[in-house]
Amino acid sequence: MPYLTMSDGIKLYYENCGEGETLVFCHGLNSSHIANKEFYDEFKQDYNTVVYDQRGHADSDKSKIHMNVQRLGQDLNEIIESLNLENVTLIGHSMGAASIYSYVNQFGCDKIKKIVACDMSPYMRNDGWKGGIAQGKWSDEDFMQDFDRIFDDVGYATYYIFKYMMNPTPLNVSEEDEKNFIKSFGDSVDPLTMASLWYSLFRTDQRPAMEKITVPFLYLMPDNPLYSTEATDYIKKHVQDIFVLENDFPDTTHAIWNQMPHEVAEAVKKFIKDY
Repeated sequence: MPYLTMSDGIKLYYENCGEGETLVFCHGLNSSHIANKEFYDEFKQDYNTVVYDQRGHADSDKSKIHMNVQRLGQDLNEIIESLNLENVTLIGHSMGAASIYSYVNQFGCDKIKKIVACDMSPYMRNDGWKGGIAQGKWSDEDFMQDFDRIFDDVGYATYYIFKYMMNPTPLNVSEEDEKNFIKSFGDSVDPLTMASLWYSLFRTDQRPAMEKITVPFLYLMPDNPLYSTEATDYIKKHVQDIFVLENDFPDTTHAIWNQMPHEVAEAVKKFIKDY
C-alpha cells in the first residue's frame, strides 16, 4: 500500500491515479477512501485524482497525537508538497471540507485552483448564530452528551448522531437493523479518533478563513442539509472570488456523496469546466 509519512511520523494511506487536472479529495469523519469509492471513481478517467485516508481513519495510522482540525490542514499541505502538486482543486465533504478551510487558513490559496465544499459550515457551534450543526439546533449541551456516548459506546454514539442529525432515513428501521447499524459502526470507528476530532470540530471557528479564499468556490448542499443557509450566506459574503451554490439533489441528506455520486460528480465537473 502507498503511504506518505507526515512530519510528526504519522503515515497516511493515499491513492494517486489518472491524468489531467489534479483533484484532491478529503473525506469526512468516520469515512474513508473505500466508503466514497463510487463517487471518486466518477473522476478517475478524466482527472489526476488524489484520495487519502485522514489520520485515524481506515488504512492510515491511528494517531494518539495531533488529532485536531489544525493538523488535518497541515496534513493536506504536506500531501500537496510531497506529491509536488500545483493548481489543485480541493474537494471536501463535511470534516473534509473543514480540513480544506484549515489548510486555507494556514497556507492560503497559492497552490489551489478551485475549492469544492459539501455540507460543511466554517463554524459548527450554534454560539451567537444559527449557522452551526443540525441547522442551528444542536446546543453545547448536546455536544457534551455526544462525548458521554462516544466514551460509553462509540458504535451507539456514531449511530445516534447519524440517526438524529445526519440522516433521517434510519428512524424507522427495525430493532434488529438498528443493532446491526450500531455493531457496524462500533467495529469500524475508533473512539479516540471520533472524540478528538468531534471536539476539535466543535471548538474551531474557521469563519476568518473564508476571507482567505481567493479562488472559485462551489458549495454542494443536499436536499436535507446538516447546515442552514445562514452558513452558506456567510461563506458567499466573505469569499474573495466566485461563489456557486448547487442544491438540486432531491431527497438527499448529509450522505449525499453516497446517495447521488453521479449527479454530484457531474455538478463538480461542470463547476471545474465553467470556472
